[in-house]
Amino acid sequence: MALWVPVAMISDPTWLSLLILGGLAGLLALDDTALAQTWFGQPLPAAVLTGYLCGDPLTGLAVGLPLQLVLAGNLPIGQTFTGDSTSATIAGVAGTILAGNHLPQVMVGNPAGTWQLLGWVILGAGLLSLLGHFLIQAERRFNGIWMLEGLRSLRDGRLGRIERLHIRCLLTTFLRGFASGILFVMIMLRVWIPLFAHLSPTLQTALGTLPLLLPGLGVGTMIDRYGLKTSWPWVAAGMVCTFLVVHYVA
Repeated sequence: MALWVPVAMISDPTWLSLLILGGLAGLLALDDTALAQTWFGQPLPAAVLTGYLCGDPLTGLAVGLPLQLVLAGNLPIGQTFTGDSTSATIAGVAGTILAGNHLPQVMVGNPAGTWQLLGWVILGAGLLSLLGHFLIQAERRFNGIWMLEGLRSLRDGRLGRIERLHIRCLLTTFLRGFASGILFVMIMLRVWIPLFAHLSPTLQTALGTLPLLLPGLGVGTMIDRYGLKTSWPWVAAGMVCTFLVVHYVA
């Protein structure tokens, strides 16, 4: 029995597909810190959700799991997080699937090539996340300027002004995620993934080791930041996800 039933709402790289992916990125951008903080905006759930929408959740899992492990110490809880991993992860998964690459299926017949492509996608997602950090910083500067207007409410008591400013900030966060999601998907689909075929065999071989190195780095980061006692549930969850990938691909 299959683990998921793919809905395949997004099967072709059309403008409608980009709008749906952009909408998903905008909603999950709000989830980082502005709204419920359900953690669906973290790389692993965002990747699986994107894969589900594209009809291939296992590819989402293959991309999202190593990204989640390596970024586990970069959580938006009581600290300033770096990068835009949400939009970058959505772009990595959607770009891979819409380009016709289904990693679990390819893994069976060409495991080396799959690891190499996966490494390339993860590297691209990391670079896009760093690019998105500049957009987040610009958004925070705008929000900071607007919040200065809220100081007027301390003098005149008009609390409705703060509510309007809050809605404005939420809308700005959504639009930033929406625009980043569309832009990053287009970069991944039209530039980054096609570039993989033009890489040298040596570089492709090196990329194949990247997905294998990231989990260890991520586990070390979690233990260093939170301690072994707090981190073991995350490690156990990663092992379960890995088992599910291997089991259902086989």
